[in-house]
Amino acid sequence: MPSIRIWAVESDNDAKAVKCLAQKISEFMKLSPISIYITGGLKPPTQLVKAIQNFLKKDDCVILVVDSDGPMTHQARLQQPNSLINQVKRVVNDRRFAGRVFLVEAVRELEAWLLIDCIGVFCYYATKRAQYRENCRNKVSANPTLNRLVNRYQKGNTETIVEPVSGGKGAKEHLIEFSEKVLRELNPNLTRRNIDRERYHETRSPEMAEHIEINRETLRRNNSLKKLGEVIARFQ
Repeated sequence: MPSIRIWAVESDNDAKAVKCLAQKISEFMKLSPISIYITGGLKPPTQLVKAIQNFLKKDDCVILVVDSDGPMTHQARLQQPNSLINQVKRVVNDRRFAGRVFLVEAVRELEAWLLIDCIGVFCYYATKRAQYRENCRNKVSANPTLNRLVNRYQKGNTETIVEPVSGGKGAKEHLIEFSEKVLRELNPNLTRRNIDRERYHETRSPEMAEHIEINRETLRRNNSLKKLGEVIARFQ
């Protein structure tokens, strides 16, 4: 059975969420059984090469996943020799790892991958309530009010959720705003404190990913997520 290591260099939360999405993509693509292991966080640059060498002793490949922010911020980081993205690119371009180490940039951050399925995001919150625990997706789709809310935030291409200026609003802020609207819809009496506590935060990404549905339509909404599946498929 092929063994793939996904290294989400941003955080452990990203790693868990990406593994969940990767498994769903594999199932959708009807790939043969595959073992997916994860690592989160970035080692110091001097240890990065050694860590990958150790992984490749037991894994068929290593996929490094890096958040790609808005175009202005991303371009600025490319100009910094020791930025995270440049550290990773140097390793990926190392001839010793040709064909076994890959970079997948989560265009507009991991949140853009979660936003491919706003019904799934809604159900992450809704299924905590008894009336939505069964057939949540059908109930949301059949409810005109809920359907309008979901469609308002569902982008056809989540890679286009960009920051207008460096440091401005992007996919993460879009998801936070949507989560607040969902919470208000589910319980109009929630206090501001409760909303601040329950709205989207990076720590919620692994559990939220479990509610994201991967199908032809949702996968088409983010090419960088689709690329993750294409890399995995190379090792079938």
